[in-house]
Amino acid sequence: MAKNPRKAAELFLKGTEAIKAESFSVAKTMLTKAHELDRDNPDIMLRLGQVLIASGFARESVEIMKKCVKRKPNYPDSMILLSQGFMEIGQIDEMHRILDKALAWDPTHGVCIHAKVTGYINSGELELAEEVVKKTYEIQNPHPLIYMCRGKLYRAQKDYSKGVEEISKIFEHPDARDRHKRSARFEMGHLHDAMGEYDTAFEHFKIGNSGHIQGRLLHAPTMISMWSPEMLSNIPQSENDSHRPVFVVGMPRSGTTLTEQILAAHPKVAGIGECSLTAHMLRRRTPTSLTSNDIESYAKEYLDYLDERVDGDVERTIDKHIGAERTLGLISRMFPNAKVIHCLRSPVDSCLSSYFQNFGVNVPYSRDLVSLGKQYVAHRQVMDHWYEVLDLEILQSPYEQLVDDSENRSRLLVDHIGLEFDEQCLRFHDSKKYIGTASSVQVRKPIYKSSRERWRNYEKHIGPLIDQLGEYADID
Repeated sequence: MAKNPRKAAELFLKGTEAIKAESFSVAKTMLTKAHELDRDNPDIMLRLGQVLIASGFARESVEIMKKCVKRKPNYPDSMILLSQGFMEIGQIDEMHRILDKALAWDPTHGVCIHAKVTGYINSGELELAEEVVKKTYEIQNPHPLIYMCRGKLYRAQKDYSKGVEEISKIFEHPDARDRHKRSARFEMGHLHDAMGEYDTAFEHFKIGNSGHIQGRLLHAPTMISMWSPEMLSNIPQSENDSHRPVFVVGMPRSGTTLTEQILAAHPKVAGIGECSLTAHMLRRRTPTSLTSNDIESYAKEYLDYLDERVDGDVERTIDKHIGAERTLGLISRMFPNAKVIHCLRSPVDSCLSSYFQNFGVNVPYSRDLVSLGKQYVAHRQVMDHWYEVLDLEILQSPYEQLVDDSENRSRLLVDHIGLEFDEQCLRFHDSKKYIGTASSVQVRKPIYKSSRERWRNYEKHIGPLIDQLGEYADID
């Protein structure tokens, strides 16, 4: 029985409004309190599960959504969120099982179909994705996202004109919401880019980004001032001697996923994707107040998390969480033997590629060229600081060198993390592992060079980005 249903309803409303404003920390607080006051309310569970996933608490979301599904069975929205939670924690078979259960109840459910097709594409299983898409042509008045998944499949299959035809239907669809149309803009941008129609592509990307809320940027002077050598020396260092954690750092679209996949192809290595655990740890307490017990507890918690995610015989795990440059100070105190790989790519190419991705709430600075330039400069300044003050071994990995000399650079990556080279690292593109990032299609292919100096196709559109990058722009 609910403790205080009226108060819970008030908090639920505030939490829902905070989600719309992308204030997820506020939403999490409001909805957690609402759930405490009304634990059996499936609507509160649903929104709390949603904000937990958006905030990087996928495991907690899975537990909430399991209860939500029990309270409200055969409700596709709750099953979609549960499947998304399973996806985030790497349980892909469970993700498909839940989606199949939802589709058995409603075979025409567009969101479920889109999630299933996207899941197969991200696992490199295009034939299975095609089987699902073929069945959608039997559906009358399909959901807008069904057109979206058709377009995504056609792009993966390089049938770009068919992709444009399908995505175009979303803009006139009577049930298409603003978020569907924004996503369609990004998909259209990629399709026109692939066809060499760059002005049209840029216009789609620009419109897609304009519909998003702008986000806060990394402030390098504050980070550098706070994480001074004196401050670091006052934080206890763990006695944990594990060599298991490997952290891949870099701006989005700088080669982080490619690096992860090369290393994860090694039989003694596993990738855990974008793990937000260390970022959450950093927010729990002021770093200067951390005790030896806190640091040891954090290290154990992280290693326990790895044990849950990967097999016991794995000797190295690759963590490439977004914004990892913010967490390296804490990581250096938790794992003195951790290895770091700093992915670098042509700044203009990296930023422009981010602008072309529909990152949703995860990378809010990607929605504006000026913000992207400022964020890139801040990222480089903070990383330059870490090179000076941390004892961690940080390897720079330029994307262009990885492309030009893939075997030798791959060998260098493996050597950096302390393992013998394995030839499977050169065949990373044959893997069927799930890749839940914007690079999922690209890393299913051998390393290619077509993305180098891609920015030149858009040079007349990106003056504000180049101006903000300043000396970092590195263009001739």
